[in-house]
Amino acid sequence: MKIFLLSISFFWLLVGLTALITPLKLKTLYTNIAKPVKSLFILPLIAGLLLLWAQGASRLALFIMVLGIIALIKGLFILISPTDLLKSTFNYFLGRSVRWWRVYGVFMILLGAVVILSVL
Repeated sequence: MKIFLLSISFFWLLVGLTALITPLKLKTLYTNIAKPVKSLFILPLIAGLLLLWAQGASRLALFIMVLGIIALIKGLFILISPTDLLKSTFNYFLGRSVRWWRVYGVFMILLGAVVILSVL
């Protein structure tokens, strides 16, 4: 499961770098991904289950477990919530400023780095 944790860490690093370098392109990509709102629930559910399963491969097992639980809660929120609430939530985050997207990028880089360091 180290491979899964390393791959998701590199994905988070890539997203973070993209948010720092070209935040508007990442915002456009997220806008296109968020169009089928209800079908997005499967991604955080699978990621959460995999994170919970992979927590033993990390020195920060509790941190990985918390990330998995947060991902599961996010997936259930997307599944249970009405479509109008989901659209307004996505529109709120997609309407944030470029500065916010850069802060998001720094957060994703830090998250990816912590997970990589916990595995190596």
